[in-house]
Amino acid sequence: MDYLLSRHPIFRSKVEVAGYEIRSRAVGEKAATDVNPDAGRAAFELLSGAGLEHIVGQHLCFLNLTPEAIREELWNQLPSDNVVLGFFDDFNPSDDIAAKLKDLIGGGVRVALSGNLSSQSLEAMAMAGSAYALKLDVTRMDPGELEKRFSDLRQYKVPLLADCVDTYDDLEFCRMLGFDLYQGRFISRSASTEEKDIPVNRLAMMRIMAKLHDPNLAIPDLAKLISLDAAMSYKLLSYSNSAAVALPRTVSSIDHAVRLIGLDRLRTWASVLLLSTVEDKPRELMTIALVRARMCELLSSTVKNAEKDSYFSAGLLSVIDALLDSPMEKAVANLPLNEEVKTALISKSGPIGQALRCTIAYENADWDEVQFYGMSPGPIRDAYVESIGWARNLTGGLLEK
Repeated sequence: MDYLLSRHPIFRSKVEVAGYEIRSRAVGEKAATDVNPDAGRAAFELLSGAGLEHIVGQHLCFLNLTPEAIREELWNQLPSDNVVLGFFDDFNPSDDIAAKLKDLIGGGVRVALSGNLSSQSLEAMAMAGSAYALKLDVTRMDPGELEKRFSDLRQYKVPLLADCVDTYDDLEFCRMLGFDLYQGRFISRSASTEEKDIPVNRLAMMRIMAKLHDPNLAIPDLAKLISLDAAMSYKLLSYSNSAAVALPRTVSSIDHAVRLIGLDRLRTWASVLLLSTVEDKPRELMTIALVRARMCELLSSTVKNAEKDSYFSAGLLSVIDALLDSPMEKAVANLPLNEEVKTALISKSGPIGQALRCTIAYENADWDEVQFYGMSPGPIRDAYVESIGWARNLTGGLLEK
């Protein structure tokens, strides 16, 4: 049985990645399940060995389990030092699953549980040891109820995870309460619902980004564009001459680098450096942009006569509303983009828009929306997994310089 699998960042209070929650679903399932007997084993096989590091890097892996997966101990093949097992179903202290969870916690395995469990169940788990975290869906309670529940859970002296934090207002309220971990879609959304002027420096950066990915950009124009930014030029030259790139000769200028390395690679590298200059946005937003860009580009291989640069650009620029804290229509209005890319960004229509829609649906584990011109699920999953590794390798090399 085939399966889909995606990762979802979990942040600390300063919006630094603490780990990634893994969500998976068997192809053909009518409702999402984290693990089932067939697709679950396949997902665990991907995550075993080097697969786990490929998906989450050096971060924690939060893996949600069903009772069946716990009883079968599918998680045993994973390295326990960077895995957190999540079990968020309700249970009573006398249930078989409660005994299994107590054994796991008592044995030193990291376990995250629902913050909505009864006090009897929470106390039974506390007697076995400390759970890694208690998770609360912050959308299911009004502010007063959430504050009270948060206060009640603090007595267990374990980290509290705010789930479904989908706006920056939600994030600020949960920070005020004192949550330790945060998860939700806020990161790729605007931090403000008010109409504001886009900062000139931020808009200038995005215009450069759009020019970099103009399919008609000539080599001399790219070299000139990059050379206007002394810091970017220095970093690109340093990276071009590093062991990671391993060119046969020393690169002496940006023009030389473009000719030796190629147009596509240089403009991608320049885009990474531009995104990294945004200091008031989480680093993970850049990672999301790069994963989307690469995945859209990979999906374009199934479209006849597709202009892959336009697909890449749409994925890369799909976070500009969050970067500029502006509605997408306003964010793209003054950017030198072709109409196909603009339409894809604003309405997710056209072939490029369909690729972007599929990519974002996959990222969010909206599995019923994961479709692209008849592609089977396996290749779509493979494109996503490949994009994660590509983005990490690229940023790891460039931003260390």
